[in-house]
Order: sequence, then structure tokens, then C-alpha cells
Amino acid sequence: MISQIDLNLIQQAQRGDRQAFRQMVMHYQRFLYAVAFRYLGNAADAEDAVQEVFIKLWKNLSAYRSDVKMSTWLYRILVNHCLDMQKKTSYQSERSQLSVETILNHPDQSSPLHELAQSELTHLYQRAINQLSGMQKMIYVLRDVEDLPSGEVCQLVNVNEDQVKSNLYHARKKIQAYIKEHYND
Repeated sequence: MISQIDLNLIQQAQRGDRQAFRQMVMHYQRFLYAVAFRYLGNAADAEDAVQEVFIKLWKNLSAYRSDVKMSTWLYRILVNHCLDMQKKTSYQSERSQLSVETILNHPDQSSPLHELAQSELTHLYQRAINQLSGMQKMIYVLRDVEDLPSGEVCQLVNVNEDQVKSNLYHARKKIQAYIKEHYND
């Protein structure tokens, strides 16, 4: 779960304080990267998306309204940017992928055979996520991958609790069916 940053820090950044903006970037970078990676399925594209979001944030920080959570605002910018990336490049989800854990330098201490199996499962899981529809994918990533509370997911994607539950239920079923169909143990 991501915590909110102090409104004073945002106001300092709005006045052009680069150190305050840097603190904002450090605060939200990991969350945005994880969401972008799960949404796009590619480390380089996720990094590019997050960088673009922070550029947009810097250019449009004066338009930020304190009645909206900063995480919600950034999430919406990120999702719109990811959708634009997918449209522009006819995105292919079968590109080379790494697990978020590997990218974030959380090495697994197990055997090479286990690491290979984990890598294959990670790829399968990412393909299962990628086959979800837009809303199901967003809700699944935020709720089950990023472990955000349902109330925060409601705010981020601008839907009610029942819609979150319904989309999450169907997303889980589709992922389960996809993995069952494609996993050869």
C-alpha cells in the first residue's frame, strides 16, 4: 500500500522546488513502476512510462488539486500513458519479460532449476494478466498484485465497490483458467 505525501511537499514542488519534486519522485517511483510493469509486461517500457509520467507531473504540477490524492492523479496519468503506448506501437505482450522481483534486486536464493521454473511461471502469470480486459487488468493489478485496499482501488479507477469485486472475481477466474490451460508441470 502506498502512503500519501505531505501536502506541503507538493506545494513546495509546485513553487519550483526541485528537491521537493525529487522527494515526490522517490516516494511514488516504485509504485508507478510496479503498476506500469504489470500493465505493459516489459521492464524497459515500464521505465519509459514512469519517466514520462514524472515529466508530465513536473510540467502540470500547477494544475494539481489537493482534493484528489496524488497517487490517484499519478495513477490515472500512468494508465492513460500506458494505453497510448499500447495503441501507438501495436504492443505485443510476448516480448522478453523479467519478474518485478528480479528487476527490483530481490534475488532468489534457490537452485538454478528452481529459478528456471520460477521464471517460466512468472512469464505465464504475466501472459495471463495481459489477456485480461482493460478494467479487469487495472483492478487485478492494483488489488491483487499491488495489494491496495478495495476502497483505494475504487478511487483510483473511479468505480464502486461492487464493480471492483465483480471485475476482480472475473479477472481471477480468467487468470486461473489461463494458467491451468497453459501450465505443463
